[in-house]
Amino acid sequence: MLYKIGDVVKGKKFGPMDHDFSGEVEKVYENSIMIAIQDYDPSDQSGVNELNGRAIIRKDVKGGSTDGRRQGSRSGSRERRSRKRG
Repeated sequence: MLYKIGDVVKGKKFGPMDHDFSGEVEKVYENSIMIAIQDYDPSDQSGVNELNGRAIIRKDVKGGSTDGRRQGSRSGSRERRSRKRG
């Protein structure tokens, strides 16, 4: 599924978010999209603040739509994994 800036998508709870949320696509990357969180449960306010009002949602690996698609999402964490080289 192709995403454009301005599309409204839904995201599933993850990390600091205890409930599903929705937002507007701000940037489209090769394998993910960045959304500005707009609609969320009031109890998730601190999670939205922690995320600076944005979430990165991974696109589906099989090329369909995102794991969260326009119906829900799975946001990728911003953690970086270190690899041992040897």
